[in-house]
Amino acid sequence: MAYQNPQNPDALPCPAAPKLVYQGEEELTTEQLRDIFNGLDTSRLGVITEKQLAQNLVNSDRTKFDAYTVNMMVRMFDSDRSGDLNFSEFVGLWQFLDRWRTIFNRFDTDRSGNINMAEFKNTLVSFSYRLSDSFIEFLFRNYDRENKGVITFDLFMQSCITLKRMTDTFKKYDDDRDGFITINFEDFVSEFLRQMKRVMFVDDSKSAPSGGFY
Repeated sequence: MAYQNPQNPDALPCPAAPKLVYQGEEELTTEQLRDIFNGLDTSRLGVITEKQLAQNLVNSDRTKFDAYTVNMMVRMFDSDRSGDLNFSEFVGLWQFLDRWRTIFNRFDTDRSGNINMAEFKNTLVSFSYRLSDSFIEFLFRNYDRENKGVITFDLFMQSCITLKRMTDTFKKYDDDRDGFITINFEDFVSEFLRQMKRVMFVDDSKSAPSGGFY
């Protein structure tokens, strides 16, 4: 997985911090990852903060990663609950992104660097979701934050993980697997909040799916 600096150095939030652009082209060595980590660790404390990560993670179109996506990843890999990432935790996060980039590239069939509606539908079909076209469009529009008809890498990843957690919640109540459940409002809200928290913390979200979610 490659990284590169922007053409305009004035765009950097600080001279030492490289913009991290995920392209999925090569696997970086430990030394290269250490160089990236040290570039982000401008305070020289041996950790990087969520803010430092958010300032420097960008998609291939140079848009910044969504704040919720960054927060989700930091909380997933902050194993000591310090609020920051040490080098080992950062390596885990990078590998997580690398696996998701592989999935993203597989469905970005036009090589645009984004996911369009048709590609998003193909993704969900590949993951064995059986959803109506209108519902898939609803999901897509929710993550097409700039109304450009495409989803960036960070939001593609966020959408898939969130949908996986919501599927798990639904399946808890769908005893006969007919796609319908009966649940009171308080149970639904309680489960929704629990699953949103699990998006942040559970180990199984750290492993990108190989064959599908459902």
